[in-house]
Amino acid sequence: MSGALAGIELCVFDAYGTLFDFNSAVARHRSVIGPRADSLSELWRSKQIQYTWLRNSMGAYAEFWQVTGEALDHCLAAHGIGDPGVRQKLMG
Repeated sequence: MSGALAGIELCVFDAYGTLFDFNSAVARHRSVIGPRADSLSELWRSKQIQYTWLRNSMGAYAEFWQVTGEALDHCLAAHGIGDPGVRQKLMG
């Protein structure tokens, strides 16, 4: 390869939230979640990012799927949603 891209061996980009709609899981199950759906979705994404940053700064890596589940657990508890079926649907 020559020109402006010569020497580039790796390109990385963030697809989640850029190419993939992170609100789609909550939107798909809005009827089960109810009027708290938008608030849950917003908090879930925020916690996902916060948990990722915290783990990275502590050197405590976890796969994104695990961090996503941990963030969701926090958000479900914060919204008083205790039905494990809701968690399963959202993580699905």
